[in-house]
Amino acid sequence: MNRISPLDITKKLERMEIELTKLNAKRSLSKAERRLELAELGNCLLLRDAAHPQSPYYNRVKGFGPGDIPLLSRILDHYGESPPCFDLTPDHMTADVSQALLKQRYMPAEQLAFMAAKPMKQEISDLPELQIERVTGESAETFISWIARSNGETLYSRDIVDRVKGYFHASHFHNYMLTIDGQPAAMGSLFLHGNEGYLANDYTFEEFRGRGCQTALISRRLSIAAELGLEYVYTDVEFGSVSHANMKKAGFHTAFINTFWMHG
Repeated sequence: MNRISPLDITKKLERMEIELTKLNAKRSLSKAERRLELAELGNCLLLRDAAHPQSPYYNRVKGFGPGDIPLLSRILDHYGESPPCFDLTPDHMTADVSQALLKQRYMPAEQLAFMAAKPMKQEISDLPELQIERVTGESAETFISWIARSNGETLYSRDIVDRVKGYFHASHFHNYMLTIDGQPAAMGSLFLHGNEGYLANDYTFEEFRGRGCQTALISRRLSIAAELGLEYVYTDVEFGSVSHANMKKAGFHTAFINTFWMHG
């Protein structure tokens, strides 16, 4: 596979991840609507959700590097009393950056592997008991009930469902439901932006883990991406996780690993 340069793929992935974050804010099933705001300061992009200041996902600093250290106080002031998460790419995580964050009582808390693949038609399991369907307007509420179950909840309120259900069958956001013997087993999404895609929101219910559900869902989405003529497909996974291994088997390569610094 002809790979683009590491710097280019970092920029592309970062842009795609931001677009996905915007969509996730709009389709959020939280009781209070997300109020995601984006601002620029120096080389940084500041994501802030004033309605949910404790969420590290929606309150992040991206692009922080050595040249932005003099702006650190202003960046923190932007978030008021709720310190943001610093989402650092490898090229920005220098000794000076680390020291500056440590002085503000930040510590590295998590690593995510960002991965890329050139989509190709995949072989998909032909087991008769395994079925994959794309979410439609008719099945959107059923899919939302799956999400509720995956989060250990019962049902979301009518207001919340009506507010967001249209996003789950939008033309640029494909969601897939996998059943085994007619029972809810797994789900995953494919976000489309321009000529690229992003696999996200993979989840398998505990009783069906280890049965190839995510392998089948990954293959289906990569095949759809190939049919749509997408140039690249991206994803992010917890570094060293089962998902990381699954994506490697499916043809993804690790582009870079971000470190998330949290206030201690």
